[in-house]
Formats: sequence, C-alpha cells, structure tokens
Amino acid sequence: MTDLYFDLTHLSYAYADGTNALTDITLQLPKGKKIALLGHNGAGKSTLFQHLNGILKPTAGSISFCGKELNYSRKALKELRQQVGIVFQDADNQLFSGTVKQDIAFGPLNLGWTTEKIEEKIAWAVAQTQVEALLDKPIHFLSVGQKKRVAMAGVLAMEPSVLLLDEPTAGLDNYYSAQVLQYLAMLENGERTILLATHDISLAYEWADQIIVMEAGRIIYNGDPVAMFFQEDLLKRAHLERPWVFDMTIALQNKKLLENNIKMPRSKEDLHRLIEQL
Repeated sequence: MTDLYFDLTHLSYAYADGTNALTDITLQLPKGKKIALLGHNGAGKSTLFQHLNGILKPTAGSISFCGKELNYSRKALKELRQQVGIVFQDADNQLFSGTVKQDIAFGPLNLGWTTEKIEEKIAWAVAQTQVEALLDKPIHFLSVGQKKRVAMAGVLAMEPSVLLLDEPTAGLDNYYSAQVLQYLAMLENGERTILLATHDISLAYEWADQIIVMEAGRIIYNGDPVAMFFQEDLLKRAHLERPWVFDMTIALQNKKLLENNIKMPRSKEDLHRLIEQL
C-alpha cells in the first residue's frame, strides 16, 4: 500500500488561448501531511488544485492518486471528488442550496449513503466548523467568514482523504484567520493530507510540515518551512517576506540574546517561551 496520495509526473497545462498555466510539474504528495502552497497571484496555485480534483485535465504529463493514474470518466471523477475535497477561494462559487444544512447535505446525499450515515457525517462536519447556529439560515444572509466555514463543512461531510483549501483566510480578519488554524488542527488524523494555498506567510510558517513555492506555473521550492526562509534569493524571486516571528528571532540572535543553534520558533507562543527563558 502506497504512502502517497498524489504522484504528478511532468504535468503541464495550457489554456485554450495558449497560455501556459503549469509547466513540467513533478511532485509527490504524501499521506498525513500539512502542506502550504505559496506564490503570488497567477503563479498556478489554483490551477494545480483543479488538476488534483479532476476539474482540469493535463495538457501533458500524468497524475496518479493512490497509485492509479487518474481516470476522467464521470464515475471515476465522482469517486475522486469524494476522496479529494476542494474549498474554493470564493465560497459563492460552491454554495448554491437554499439553507446552510441543505448545502452541507448535498454531497453526502449523492454518495448513496444510508440516512443514518448522512446525518452522522453532517453532524461531524458541522461540529468541526462550528456552524451549528447557522443551519437554518439562507446562504445569502451569511458573512464572508460564515460562507467559508459552510463551504468547508460541505466538503468535510464527504470525509475526504485530501483537503484542498484555496486561500481560506482571504477576506477574513485576524480573529477568523486564527480560527482557521484551530479548524485545521481538529482535522488532523495522521492520514488526512491538507494542502493550503495562501498569501498568509505567518500562517504557512506556523502550520505547515512542508512548503511548496510556485512561480509562473513552476515549482521553485519544495521542502522544509524553516530552511526556506534562510534563502534570501528565493524569497526575492517569489516576492515573499519572512514571517515576523522568524525576523524577530534573527534580530535577537544578532544581538546575542538568543543562541544561533536554537530550534527556530514557529509561532508567537514559541517565541514568547524563548524570551521568558532569557
């Protein structure tokens, strides 16, 4: 049994007008990982997500899921999308039912599950995203943050093995952005892989096991989150800034207030603990 969910080999994709959106992407996505996908607008993050969910089909190259090359028949795509859920950047693109509960129930109802199982999975997804108080509300009455949580609940109700989140904190204030981390923590089960495309550098640095950086449809970094932020040329090329926690740690090290060989803090809480030990 493979330890990979996805294996992409020389994947390329060009739009009908000839624009190259992805170029020669070779990438493996293991099970049980938290992966942040970084890159400026137009780098190819959303296009890559749509390939993983079978919305787009490669112009060249191949994609395998759990050891089998993707099949684009209607039946196969239905099975894939039960396993690989995507939450779009704009929640309005995937919310279409009358009320919140109807929308969350839409996916499970189309999977042929028993009524008991459907209700169980809906209840679990509702609890994970804390939308209990919204179930009877019409979709168009919801705020941006509420819509994002409902969209996530609708995907979670289908029990995906892979969760693709496209800019989940876009348009949210700091409070709701912090809540996204709490929701993600509840979804970790050792098997589920979560890919999160984001412009929030601090969130990616704190949360991810692995960071992938894209530029102009290519992968220019794939590896450790801490090691990446020591690479100044890469950061300039990708128009990325260092997280403030990382920058503050370097400043304290330069002042000889922290040892150079410490484990780099990944969050505000990590940094506070280091400072308290001074």
